[in-house]
Amino acid sequence: MAEAIAERVQRYILDGSDADLRRLLGISQFSGEMARAAFRRVGMQEGWKAIDCGCGPIGGLAVMAELVGPGGRVVGVDASEAAVRQLDAAAVGGPFDLAYTRLFLVHQVDPVRTLSRIAGLLRPGGWVVAHEPLRCPAPRSQPHLEALGAYWELLFEVVERVGGAPHDAVDDLARWARAAGLEVVRTDGCFFTNDPTVGFELHASTLAAARGRAVSGGVASEQQVDELVGALRAAKEGGYEWVSSPFFRDLTLRKPTAA
Repeated sequence: MAEAIAERVQRYILDGSDADLRRLLGISQFSGEMARAAFRRVGMQEGWKAIDCGCGPIGGLAVMAELVGPGGRVVGVDASEAAVRQLDAAAVGGPFDLAYTRLFLVHQVDPVRTLSRIAGLLRPGGWVVAHEPLRCPAPRSQPHLEALGAYWELLFEVVERVGGAPHDAVDDLARWARAAGLEVVRTDGCFFTNDPTVGFELHASTLAAARGRAVSGGVASEQQVDELVGALRAAKEGGYEWVSSPFFRDLTLRKPTAA
């Protein structure tokens, strides 16, 4: 079992360093409104139980805690893709009213199995909100920066090389969900824009955190990665008006109610 878990952990392509944790905190801050809007669409309210699958240092936990209030309960699961597969509702204090994923399913070699396990954490009629990044289109900026597209393509090549989801997997999220026994209530898309000094640094630090995997997996040389990181960081002072986040698939899923 330990070897199987270790193998799954290796599919997470970023390095988990202090710099990477700071990057994840920044993403949580700037994606908070995206999460809040999705939670409100499903009627999340005080007293609910919610779980963030793949939460990192904070994920959507702060927004969840705000909405469920002191009478609710919020749980975060992280450390490996295996975490959700290992846990059941009783182990984490479920069943839950809502489960959330962001930048998580894209790392799963078997997303249907993972979604099935997530569904097992929910009460009948419980919700899943999934925010997962599309490979295409890549993040954008004004004016256009070619390095953004190159870095984004490199990241997805690394995900594929280490055994994550196939390159077009997020496009198939709705199909995955149905195969896992979930109802697809809404499918949408969203992105957000940042000030260039913040946005380009988030992208640069993401690529820097994937440097080791890119090099060891033969996707890119150290020089190629460093040149791309340098181009992204140089853009912070390059007269850009804005830079976007990834473009996210925004899915609202529901576990069927008991017959």
